[in-house]
Amino acid sequence: MTALRARRLQLTAALDTARATAAKAATECTLAEERGRTSQAALETATVARDAELARFPESLTIELSAAQAAAAVASEEQKTIATEVASLESTIAEQTARIEAAVSGARAAVGRAHAELEVAEEARTTVLKEHAAEGGRREALRKQRESQDLQGAETKLREASDRRDALPVPGGVVTEADVTAARNAEAAVRADLERIVSEIHKTHGALEQVGGAVARERLRDAIEAFNLAECHEREIEADYEAWLLLLQQMKEADAAQASNLGQVLAPAIAGKFEALTRKRYENVRLTAQLGTEGIVVGGAVRATDRLSVGTREQLSTLYRLSLAEYLETTVVLDDQLVQSDDTRMDWFRALLAEKARVFQIIVFTCRPGDYLPASGKASKGKAARTGTDDSIRAINLELAIQRR
Repeated sequence: MTALRARRLQLTAALDTARATAAKAATECTLAEERGRTSQAALETATVARDAELARFPESLTIELSAAQAAAAVASEEQKTIATEVASLESTIAEQTARIEAAVSGARAAVGRAHAELEVAEEARTTVLKEHAAEGGRREALRKQRESQDLQGAETKLREASDRRDALPVPGGVVTEADVTAARNAEAAVRADLERIVSEIHKTHGALEQVGGAVARERLRDAIEAFNLAECHEREIEADYEAWLLLLQQMKEADAAQASNLGQVLAPAIAGKFEALTRKRYENVRLTAQLGTEGIVVGGAVRATDRLSVGTREQLSTLYRLSLAEYLETTVVLDDQLVQSDDTRMDWFRALLAEKARVFQIIVFTCRPGDYLPASGKASKGKAARTGTDDSIRAINLELAIQRR
């Protein structure tokens, strides 16, 4: 975009220089012709004066003839001087015309390059739009299949889609409001300059017709058309850039909304259980869009989780895993995660595990079965396994169930 603007400024400067040169040459040519006509009128006046003097002095014709010949010689010298000046002006006009032709050729070449770059940009945009549409379709399919697929697989596919999206071409920079305002001001200035140049062209149109400048006018029209084409191409590129920027913003918003959806679903359930566990000591649990724990709300303020005790952090992590497993309807494995909990909270977790075991499978590895099982659910001595009264809890003594060979 910056290169195109610089190129447009160069073309505009070249066009202004060519127009100023053409106007100067036309003015000098007009002055030369005016001098020629003045000299011719002076010669004719001198001839009339000579005839009148000859009529008045018929006796001294030789003397008058000599004076007239001297005046004619002076007039001839002036005519030669004027002819030399006219030739010099014609040479200057030829040089300026060659410069104008070179500037017009450069403008046409720049327009050609701009068209080629525009075609490349159009092809790239079409490719990106197709890829974006395909990604949108795959995202919708993932959303519909979320109920039947596990979270790990969905997250893997989401990362792959994000990698493909990151591989797409991104604009070099973000257009700010200040940049848009500056561009509009520059456009207004260019339009004002163009109107002024057109007005000057109209003013010099009559003078060009008198000095035979039909070729110069044709070349000037070509240069104006090339300038208008370059300006139109610039507006098209700016519109494409704004469309790309809008597309990028919408894709970022869609990714953020999809990533935060699962956190919004799990946060209320985790917060409710954590509040019941701590007897409303903590008000809420804050989760990030990436399902990370932002902090705990206490007295309206967010407190970092590293300020909690080790036991409380383990309990919060257990609640998080149980809520996620319940939402995905999958199995969860706990490896003695509540060793730092007191008896009161272990009683609360024992009831919660017994309740959730009726909904989804929970596997607990522990060397302290009394923390998780009631007295009636423990395996008897000498027996490898025992099933509880409601068939939802089964205790297995791995020392007896697994035998070394």
